[in-house]
Amino acid sequence: MNLLRVRTLVAKEVSEALRDRLYLTLAFFLPVLLMLVFTYGMTSNIDNVGVVIVDEDQSAASREYTQRFLSTRHFKQVEVTHASTRADAALAAYQARLLIWVGSGFERQLQNGQPVKVSVQIDGAFTEPARTIGGYVEAINAQANQDLRQRYAAVQWGARASLTRQVTHPVQLQTRYLYNPELRSVAMIAPALMMMILMMCPPLLIAVSVVREKESGSIYNIASSTVTRLEFLLGKLVPVVAIGMVNGFMLWALVAFWFDVPFRGNALAFTLALLLYVIATSSMGLLVSSAVKTQQAAIIITTMTAVIASMQFAGLYAPLETADPVNQFISHLFPAADFLRVIRGIYVRGAGIEVFWPEMLAMAAYGAIALTLAHTLFHKRTAT
Repeated sequence: MNLLRVRTLVAKEVSEALRDRLYLTLAFFLPVLLMLVFTYGMTSNIDNVGVVIVDEDQSAASREYTQRFLSTRHFKQVEVTHASTRADAALAAYQARLLIWVGSGFERQLQNGQPVKVSVQIDGAFTEPARTIGGYVEAINAQANQDLRQRYAAVQWGARASLTRQVTHPVQLQTRYLYNPELRSVAMIAPALMMMILMMCPPLLIAVSVVREKESGSIYNIASSTVTRLEFLLGKLVPVVAIGMVNGFMLWALVAFWFDVPFRGNALAFTLALLLYVIATSSMGLLVSSAVKTQQAAIIITTMTAVIASMQFAGLYAPLETADPVNQFISHLFPAADFLRVIRGIYVRGAGIEVFWPEMLAMAAYGAIALTLAHTLFHKRTAT
C-alpha cells in the first residue's frame, strides 16, 4: 500500500466534496436536523395532561382532593362540570385524556369514616401514555389516603402528627433514581440518537460516493491506474470518518448544551468510542457500495439497515438484556448495540474504558471485518 496514493485520493475526495453543496448539506446539516427532529419527537414525558373534573359534591373535601392532581406539572384542568355528557365530549375531542368523577356525599362519607369511591377514566387509545397517567393517578391517590389516615388518627387519638405518621405509615420507602434523578426522557433519548444518526449518515455518504462513480463511469479511471483496491477504499473511507467525527462532536454539543444533558464521562473514552463506531459504520457503507451498482439501491439498503439495526435491535426503547435470545443474537451483527451501551454508559453514567472495553473491542472487530469483506467484494474491473 502506497500512502502517497492514499493521501492523493483523500485530497481528491475532499476537493469534490467542497464543490458539491448537496454533499455538504447531507454531511453536516442532516445529522443536526435529525437530532433536533427525533429528540423533540421521541421524548416521552407526560406533562400537562388535560383533566375534566366532575365534582357532584362541591365540598371543601372534594375540592381539596381534586386539587392534588392539578397542583402537579403532570395535569392541567380543562373544566369542572356536573354534566357527564360534557366530560365525554371533552375526552372524545382530545381536549382531555383523564376524567375524575367525585360523587355526591364525598365529604360526608369521609367524616363518617366510610370508604369513598372516585371514578377515574383514562383515554386508553395510546397505551404507554395511558399506563403512565394511571401510575400518576394511583400515586397521588395513595398520598391522599395516607394524609387522610393520619388526619383521622390524630382526631381519634388526639396524638401529634409525627406519632400518627409512625403508626399509619410505619415503613417509609425512600427511592432514588440514579444517573437521571429527574427522569427526563431526553437524557436517555438524546445520547442514544447519536448512535442512530451515526449509523445512518456516514454509511450513506460513503455508499453513495462509491456507487456514483460506478454509475458515471469515473471508476474506470481507477481501474486503469496503479491504485490498488485497498488504497481506493481507504481514500473513500478516511474523509467520511473525518466527517463522522465532526458530526459526532456536533451532536455531542447539541445534547450537552441545547438539550441540557450533562456529560459525566471521560472525553478521551468518548472520542475513542466515537472513532471506532464511525469506522465501523463507514466500513458498513463500503460493504454496501461494493455489493450494489445503483445509488437508489445503496440508499435504500443503507437506510433500512440503519433504521432496523438502531431502532429494533440496539436496545433503544428497552434494555437489550430483557430481549429474547434471537434478538440479542441479531443485535451483535451490527455495531449499534455496542455503541449504545458505551455512549449511555460514558455520557450518562460516567463510566470509563475499563467498563466498556469488550464493546469497544467488538466495534473495532466489526470495522475490520466489514472493511475486509468490502475489499473482497470490490473489483477494479467489472463485467459490462
